[in-house]
Amino acid sequence: MDLQELVNAHQSRLSDTEGEILAFMLNHEEFVADSTISALAHKTFTSTSSIIRLTKKLGFSGFAELKFFVKNSLAEKKKGKIDFIESGRLDILRTYEALEATDFGPIVQKLAGARTIYCYGTGFAQRNAIQEFAKSMLACGKFVHVIPASNEFKGSLGVISPQDLVLVVSLSGETPSALPTVQALAARKIPMVAVTALGVNTISAAAEHSLHYESTGTSLTSQREPYHSFVGLSVLLDYLVRQYIQHLESKEN
Repeated sequence: MDLQELVNAHQSRLSDTEGEILAFMLNHEEFVADSTISALAHKTFTSTSSIIRLTKKLGFSGFAELKFFVKNSLAEKKKGKIDFIESGRLDILRTYEALEATDFGPIVQKLAGARTIYCYGTGFAQRNAIQEFAKSMLACGKFVHVIPASNEFKGSLGVISPQDLVLVVSLSGETPSALPTVQALAARKIPMVAVTALGVNTISAAAEHSLHYESTGTSLTSQREPYHSFVGLSVLLDYLVRQYIQHLESKEN
């Protein structure tokens, strides 16, 4: 998905001012990719708060994530078809770049303060990654409850409270079996962190916080569906654990 597709998907929800900001961005994507939020506000004769509201409406956690999205989509257009081996390296690098631009403070505070952390992965690879995350968090003294399937995820609605934290891991962020439960959690003001591949999606929009990893879809002659590596997801979850450990150590010091 590029910026134009993003605008098309959210056209009906945009105000006139937001439409004017996006019109400028569409015509000056190179500027946006290297800009600051203050510079963009100056160019569009708006305020930084207006741009922040727009980025939230588009499903991003902030301007830094939107900027990374634009920079990444421009790189994809210039690059064309990616070498299969090289795509794995790029997934790791781009995931790490996005993580470095993310403010983890509010997220690790939620992790530290949560009565119980519930984790749900929408697929086999996501569940495997969550299991490793849970083991790492346990080593830090924090128990994580891994929800094994969609029925259990739905059934957990009755026990999850606003004192808990829910981590939902998906590729597309549009898994049909998970959406009703995610929306129910959001309606009950349950703190949620969405972990999805880069791009605007329903699960990220419903969550209080969102983190994104890169997963380049590669067409293989032996498979009908594109191959997706989850190495970026593993990098993201490892980075989250490290941020949590750093948070704990800073409190002790």
